[in-house]
Amino acid sequence: MNILKLGGSLLTDKRRKFSFRSEVMKRVAQEIKESGARLVVVHGGGSFGHPLAVEYKLAEGIVSEEQLRGVALTRAAMTRFNLLVVEALIEAGVNAIGVQTSAIAECSDARVKRINLSTVRGFFELGLTPVLYGDVVLDSIRGVCILSGDQLVAKLAEEFKPERIVLAADVDGVFDRNPEEPGAKLIPEINPENYEDVLKVVARGDDATGGMRGKLGELINLARIGYDSIIINALAEGRLKKALLGEPVKCTAIKGGNYP
Repeated sequence: MNILKLGGSLLTDKRRKFSFRSEVMKRVAQEIKESGARLVVVHGGGSFGHPLAVEYKLAEGIVSEEQLRGVALTRAAMTRFNLLVVEALIEAGVNAIGVQTSAIAECSDARVKRINLSTVRGFFELGLTPVLYGDVVLDSIRGVCILSGDQLVAKLAEEFKPERIVLAADVDGVFDRNPEEPGAKLIPEINPENYEDVLKVVARGDDATGGMRGKLGELINLARIGYDSIIINALAEGRLKKALLGEPVKCTAIKGGNYP
């Protein structure tokens, strides 16, 4: 089986609240169907979750009553987003089923404290495609926190021991600087020898979950226990299908190994 993370920046325009790239999702869903891969899917918050989480400062935990409204609004927005993703997958012929992350996970100081994946496993073993997502969840220290899709991917990998872990983004992978800058170069592989240098040049993002640096932190933790992963640009037609089939694609590969 494979674990697929669909990035929020792939499926939405983060500059516009609640924007959904329906045509991108339609093609992504078709490539998933054509690959025939057995998947557990996770998607990010994108323009549905991140703007509200930032506006109400939910990453800081509950320090004011006004933030409770932010929790309610963020949860509602992520439910709508998940439904759009699931509906697109079903329309493409994938028997997808949404799983509410905040109903199965609890954190402590923004790290997963407990997560019940028996429902996910049960749906998967029936032949369905579970679809989880980054969400605002209970936190025993902060009251609530943002549980990122990337942290979910790590927990799912520990449980399911996947053959492949694919992160579908809107860029070709990790670059040595902002990919929009002239001369930016793709880093084809991250390994125990170069990962510290890579982390130094990857700027921390301004979204609620730390951007690319936060993503790499989770993937390097997975690499420490032996799981490879790749970051691909799913805006490039056909690339996601190839990645799910295990074919060579342009990407950044995070290789398992003996990381300090």
